[in-house]
Amino acid sequence: MPALDSRQVAWLASRGVAGPFRSVGRGFRTNVFESGGGRIVRVGRSPASENTFSAERRVMRAVRRHVDVAVPWPTIVEDDLQEFPHGLMVYKKLPGTTPTAAAPALAESAASVLRQLHTMAADFDAPNRAIDPDEVAALVRLTRPRLTEAQGRNVDVWRADLTRLLARNPPPCLVHGDFWQDNWLVGAGGTITGLLDFERAGLGLPHEDLATLGYLGEGFRDAVLDAYCDAMGGDPASLCEEIRLFEVLRELRGLGWAIRNPSAGEGDDALAKVARILARYG
Repeated sequence: MPALDSRQVAWLASRGVAGPFRSVGRGFRTNVFESGGGRIVRVGRSPASENTFSAERRVMRAVRRHVDVAVPWPTIVEDDLQEFPHGLMVYKKLPGTTPTAAAPALAESAASVLRQLHTMAADFDAPNRAIDPDEVAALVRLTRPRLTEAQGRNVDVWRADLTRLLARNPPPCLVHGDFWQDNWLVGAGGTITGLLDFERAGLGLPHEDLATLGYLGEGFRDAVLDAYCDAMGGDPASLCEEIRLFEVLRELRGLGWAIRNPSAGEGDDALAKVARILARYG
């Protein structure tokens, strides 16, 4: 279980964020704690590269102006401190709970939030989340030794399909980058009232946000896509086929992170996710 060390606790106390602190979550890049005073403390656990907390705050400020759900307001943001070498972000905890089951109201709400995000004007310095073919090639080289021969063949087919889609130059938009249910907060009515974790937000393809909807089941994904396409245009069935490419990309990225960070102990879980998604893709 992640824990803050004594120097980190002392630094936070000097900034008015008092303990005790309890671990409430862990992502690929951050450990998340809640303070005794109801503050959320996100601590970087790996190098940020372009995914700095400062960049994340810029996106959060813009999204707050355009989306009708709550977005955290960071009171402390640091990218590089002796006590927090990979940075930290602190904000007041938002009300709401994480959804655990699909429901029609949740699907309509998710489609509404996505529509608002994807039609935002990027009139600020948004990080570039475009898919780099060289990055994809490097990811395939990194993960290939962990895959079976059959899985490797599926990856080859997937990569060719992704290349064809990218060659059509689909228009980018503002994306959340990690739009799955653990980053949603819902209220009593079962609709999304808050949105968390903008670490991967920036200008990218909308498919990246849509690729996580299947975590709550194919029926939920299809309901969101129907409502999304009603508002945005397009054919849900065709969009669903394109989304499958990004489901594979998401899980391969997770495996790549686990390989580069073996001490995190995520390798077996990440490999199992890749195996499941490639079985469906093949």
